[in-house]
Amino acid sequence: MPDTVAGLFRTRAEAETALRNLKEAGFGPDQLSLATPRIGRRGHYGLKVLVGIAVGALLGALLGAVATGMVPGVHPLVAGNVLATFLFAAVAGAATGGVAGGLLSMSASGDRALYYEQEVESGRFLVTVAGPRLADAEAIMRAAGAMEAAPVEAPVEKGRPRPDSG
Repeated sequence: MPDTVAGLFRTRAEAETALRNLKEAGFGPDQLSLATPRIGRRGHYGLKVLVGIAVGALLGALLGAVATGMVPGVHPLVAGNVLATFLFAAVAGAATGGVAGGLLSMSASGDRALYYEQEVESGRFLVTVAGPRLADAEAIMRAAGAMEAAPVEAPVEKGRPRPDSG
């Protein structure tokens, strides 16, 4: 069940009117947020990729240590230069972790979040309302001139196009 309504506005004045009307209707400041083109929300994709690389490198180093027999009591699984095998495993683990971190961070953002982020970056203003009375918030935003106002996790209704379907 959705717990947030998002509304896109063409101008800052429309967005501020919507915020003022929402406050007058009893929505608290902790329930409201405004994302502008200059202060757009950003996913921490770089951080997630970096964490993926670090975790991948650690796991790769561990696998490399086991494969080369660097762990006491373990016989080498791979014959040859111990250092080269260890470094190869660490680098392969880091690369795999980085790709996995990037893919997970992109998939976690979801289509809707990505759509709203792109709209803000293109110059729109995004007002979000969290909490109860979402139908009221949606109606207030539409009355203030929202191009679109919809629950963020709402399923697509038949006959109503998805915002990202162009």
